Amino acid sequence: MRVSIGTAHLLGLKQIKIDALPTTAYLMHGEGCRRNCKFCAQAKDSESNSKMLSRIIWPEYDLNQVIDGLHKSKKEGILKRCCIQVVDDGKNIELEEEIKTLANTGLPLCVSKSVKSLEEIERMLNLGVDRITIALDAINPVMYEEIKGGSFEKRMDFLKKAARTFPGRIGTHIIVGLGETEEELIRIMCDLAESNVLVALFAFTPLKGTPLKEHPQPDERKYRRSQIARYLIFECGYRIENFKFSRDRLVDFNKSSEEILSFILNGKAFETSGCPDCNRPYYNERPGGVIYNYPIPLIFDETLKAIKMAAIWSAIEISRVFQMWERKVRAFK
Repeated sequence: MRVSIGTAHLLGLKQIKIDALPTTAYLMHGEGCRRNCKFCAQAKDSESNSKMLSRIIWPEYDLNQVIDGLHKSKKEGILKRCCIQVVDDGKNIELEEEIKTLANTGLPLCVSKSVKSLEEIERMLNLGVDRITIALDAINPVMYEEIKGGSFEKRMDFLKKAARTFPGRIGTHIIVGLGETEEELIRIMCDLAESNVLVALFAFTPLKGTPLKEHPQPDERKYRRSQIARYLIFECGYRIENFKFSRDRLVDFNKSSEEILSFILNGKAFETSGCPDCNRPYYNERPGGVIYNYPIPLIFDETLKAIKMAAIWSAIEISRVFQMWERKVRAFK
């Protein structure tokens, strides 16, 4: 089984320099996908290194070594969850055996897979899977067909049907920077939230050997606005009528600046999103570059920088709410 390089370090299988440990063990089933997503290193026509997924190297280890490392890391209290990234290689019998073995560790297990039926979902849940993620990735229908192939509308319908059938067990991934507008993204997230589908945001990462190798990563300002919107939708119950747009960009809310900023001053909007205890260190980021998804809690200066980067509020508004927040903290102490 392949494991992310950070997970290999955590499990004691490989020593590397790392400044943020994963709180989820990221595992990969298979190699050489039958699908042909234009951003993916594992795609059928990709010329990327077969050991890659996103910008991460995934070395291969014997499953028994992985299981021993999982037990040890769980006992030490570092590890909270396992996640299997499934490469669609058609070897479902092997996958089911891996799922059963991993479920026996007692760690909550997520499977990220291109699922084709409700029966397939039910079978995996019965094997001990906690959550199943069915990636949308691209959310603009035209770009979805061009980049992933197939119908976006059919995929959305299946995702929502799965969430109705298995409430609280279904999630999806959305990659920001694949041609969508901010309004499209926020409308889709609101729709998914109403259907009880958990959304994890990723920043597009160009990879050598893929058709999108020259495609840029998303503008940081757009990504911060997307994170703020996601947090307000999934953590604060906001819906589409709470957001205001101009030329497809998020520019304001029908709530006060004080309310919005008070929600996001804790910095959690800018942390990695997805299943509980998922932090994906440097999955989209290069050390020294833009940190799109923070793998550990932000210090306040980082939060303030991220809020300013969103370019929604003036410096005066941010300063006023910050001062109010400081007074409340002092009074509480």
